Amino acid sequence: MVDAKALGKSLTVIVTVELDRERLDLVDNFKRAMRAATEVTQCYMVTGDADFVLIVAVDDVEAFDVFVKTKLYTNPNVRKFKSMIALDRVKFEPRVLV
Repeated sequence: MVDAKALGKSLTVIVTVELDRERLDLVDNFKRAMRAATEVTQCYMVTGDADFVLIVAVDDVEAFDVFVKTKLYTNPNVRKFKSMIALDRVKFEPRVLV
C-alpha cells in the first residue's frame, strides 16, 4: 500500500453519484468505467440517497475537473453527483478485526 501523497496525489475527493437508471447493464457499465478510472482508488455501491460513493485521488483541483469532465459528465447514466474535498484524513485502517 502506497501513500497517495507520496505519489503527488495530494487531493482526495469523496464523490457521491446518483445514476439515472438502475438497469443491470447500465450499473455494470458504470462499475466497469470506475474500475478503469485510475483516479478512482475506491468505489462502493451503496444504499440511500446515492448509488455509488467514490474516493478519488488526484494532483489538484484542475485534475479533479478533468476527471469530472471525462468520467462523470460524459457518462449518460450519471444523473448527478456531489463532491467533498477531504481536508484531513483523521483515520484510515484498511483492515478488518477478527
